[in-house]
Amino acid sequence: MQISEQDSSVRLKVTYKTPEALIDEYTRSVGQGSVTLETRRSLTRGTRFVFEMQAEGVTQPVEVVGEVVHITPRPGGRYHLTVKYATDVDRGALDAVLQRIFAQEQEKMRKFPRIPLNVRAIESTPFSPVFYVRDMSRGGVGMEVDAPALPAMVKVGTPFLLEMELSPGPLLLPGEVMWTSTAFRAHSPVTPVFGVSFRASLPKDTAERLEQLLALDALPPGPWWARVSFGQEALTRMP
Repeated sequence: MQISEQDSSVRLKVTYKTPEALIDEYTRSVGQGSVTLETRRSLTRGTRFVFEMQAEGVTQPVEVVGEVVHITPRPGGRYHLTVKYATDVDRGALDAVLQRIFAQEQEKMRKFPRIPLNVRAIESTPFSPVFYVRDMSRGGVGMEVDAPALPAMVKVGTPFLLEMELSPGPLLLPGEVMWTSTAFRAHSPVTPVFGVSFRASLPKDTAERLEQLLALDALPPGPWWARVSFGQEALTRMP
């Protein structure tokens, strides 16, 4: 990561090995609405930050703008800066990264090209673990569970409902659990994962808004959130 100052703005430049890694981090960090950075010197509230996210193989970096909204002194002459992300983003650069991902997905001969996501999701059952939306396509969604094992209600054939908040209102995507597995991740020895297939025929409005989500469009200011439901609860909440 490179940090520089230019025109009263602080620029942070980060390079990712793949377009997928860039979108994963974009949806994780920007989706939180803000970020806390540790620095050796204080900045004034209102200082403008520009995060340049560059993916190898994509010429133009994605620029995300933020503003310092809070400064907290820390021991050792350091400071924690809370930077709130703005809602606008350079669509030209973001679309170029997404197109690169879709092109790579088509080369893999997948029926529905998918994009990586990193959005936190909750479930209403008491003591339920945290879920994460990890990739999405027109045909379904891949989910990750922050737990040592899959919850008992996550079984192949179980009705499933994903709800995500978009600017026009909540998007409800009904489907069914199609597979379950355990993957190996850098942050955890094992990570339970499962895949969901959406209904073959979604209402026109839902299909159109799903396309907006796949383009990372119509997303509200962070924090982004999602809700998952299973079994009878999913059937009750389905449109």
